Amino acid sequence: MKTKSILFLILCLLVAACGADKKEEAIKFFKRGNYKLKDKEYQEAIHWFDEAIIKDPKFADAYNNRALAYQQLDLLDEAIENFNQAIDLDKKYWEAYYNRSEVFFQKGDFSNALSDLEKIAVPFKDSAFYFVSLGNVKVQLNNTAGATADYEKAIRIDPKNAEAYTNHGFIFFENKQYDLAKKDFQKAISLNPKQDFALNNLAFILSEQQLYSEAKIYAEKALAIKPTDAIYLNNYGNILLQLGELAKAKEYLERSLRINPNNAYTLRNLGYYFQKMGNEAEANKNFDAAKKLDDSIEIK
Repeated sequence: MKTKSILFLILCLLVAACGADKKEEAIKFFKRGNYKLKDKEYQEAIHWFDEAIIKDPKFADAYNNRALAYQQLDLLDEAIENFNQAIDLDKKYWEAYYNRSEVFFQKGDFSNALSDLEKIAVPFKDSAFYFVSLGNVKVQLNNTAGATADYEKAIRIDPKNAEAYTNHGFIFFENKQYDLAKKDFQKAISLNPKQDFALNNLAFILSEQQLYSEAKIYAEKALAIKPTDAIYLNNYGNILLQLGELAKAKEYLERSLRINPNNAYTLRNLGYYFQKMGNEAEANKNFDAAKKLDDSIEIK
């Protein structure tokens, strides 16, 4: 009996040592994956997270970070599956709930995004970015009052949160309360000059106020950050039309249409270009196409 006990003890020690070695290897692979994730080498990151999980199948952080890499590759179903696995391993993995909500949002699954955010309300009660995300979901669910309250809560927690000001301003913008929206966008840009969404919307407001030269400056800044955004290209093209830079306006409007051929406002603006050029046939062709896409669009 004594001999068996000693042998059992030796075997246990060997298994424990082997297990410890595997965990150490898993951590090394996990760290390599994190370096690749930081360097935006997402496929390589996934490879190392795979290796970490092989060594330690209960490594919740590896599943979470592998999900983040899948998200960056726009493999959203794979991302959700990995977040699910992370949460199954750790029911209090609040960051994984938050991350999964962001992917649900990307997929347009706003109900599940909201459900995940509601589950982490207590641990994230002092987080400004949490309330911004919550507000974003509520906007998509047409809960404007709730979204406004969430953005304002984010601003109270962190008065330097540029995204909160941008999104708060967008609610005013959608309601055509341009003076209030303008203040929020200006505040957002003062906090972070690379808030491209605020830059573009401020450019639009200034063009509505016929301040085209000033609008052009902000539109150019937005495009410098996101040069292939169809909405930004259309907005800039329209501003150029108003400034009489017709050839350049046409170039930007056509570029916008190549990216998104179904933007009624771009088609309308291109119609205005042809109208200014005296080509009524082409103008009407574009106006008709715009109306077909959006019957409520106003054509002056």
